[in-house]
Amino acid sequence: MGVPTVSDRIAQMVVKQMIEPDLEPLFLPDSYGYRPMKSALDAVGVTRQRCWKYDWVLEFDIKGLFDNLPHDLFNRNPILSSNARCVIALDEKPF
Repeated sequence: MGVPTVSDRIAQMVVKQMIEPDLEPLFLPDSYGYRPMKSALDAVGVTRQRCWKYDWVLEFDIKGLFDNLPHDLFNRNPILSSNARCVIALDEKPF
């Protein structure tokens, strides 16, 4: 991986602006990564509160969990808007 070019950064921002309004309401409130108005410090604060509230922990090994999902599954998903489908199509075709 390298530093994205200016054109890559612009393309990323355009894609973000296209799909974020449609997909943001689908995320759980406890999802903090790359979310508007949420930060790593918000996640730390919630984690700190919950550490004192519960006396148990669940651990999952999800390595490779998403490696074998068929990509056409996402294209057929009725939840995805036409904007998101456009982005998936862009991802499948090299520039």
